[in-house]
Amino acid sequence: MPVIILGLLHLYIGVRLLPDLASSPGLRVGGALLLVVSCVLMLAGLMSRSMQSRTVADRVAALGLLAMSLFSSLFVFTLLRDLVLLVAIVALPVRHVHLLVAATAQLVVGLAAFVTVVGFAGARRRARIVSIEVPLANLPPALHGFLIAQISDVHVGSQIKQQYVDAIVDAVNGLDADLIAVTGDLVDGSVLDLSRHIAPLGRLSARHGTFLVTGNHEYYSGSVRGRRSSRDWDCACF
Repeated sequence: MPVIILGLLHLYIGVRLLPDLASSPGLRVGGALLLVVSCVLMLAGLMSRSMQSRTVADRVAALGLLAMSLFSSLFVFTLLRDLVLLVAIVALPVRHVHLLVAATAQLVVGLAAFVTVVGFAGARRRARIVSIEVPLANLPPALHGFLIAQISDVHVGSQIKQQYVDAIVDAVNGLDADLIAVTGDLVDGSVLDLSRHIAPLGRLSARHGTFLVTGNHEYYSGSVRGRRSSRDWDCACF
């Protein structure tokens, strides 16, 4: 069923954009082939964890994620375009609607490509540090200025590797925090495959310790199994 849905969504994009983007049959066929490739890459990326070679799996996953990013932007912008054209058909003369159809088709592709490039570049940068003050009534004076550094949703996996985690650890240690909290979705993969990439977290240092709680992605990845027990992964302390 997911394969059918994914295929239909790609078909929707092709039907709504390709006739208004390209006048020649060759260009339309080329665009259709690109959409087919996108669909195949996304499916391959989802199945990459079952591949034997981790190098190949990581590369396939990277291409799948890139295709997914472009597809999601294309889908959202195509849907918004159809809503705009629906209003235009009611409110504007026919000749203006024809101009709008061609212009918005090109705009959708341009915006989708721009958002994908910006997102790709942003994902390669170290996560930025955001400072938030949390006022608490009746807080004991000894805890005034108590600094908690929170790390969340790192998603170490096919693309996020040891070098990225090292940079995060260096930045967090530089805050001189009283306590460090790692709040889930640390990994997207097995402990066996990712252990060396999350090893830098062992360098996290805070006066009152570093604590970890698991997120849903730890369960999706199979890093956490079984029911709760007295020695559970649901809460750990470094």
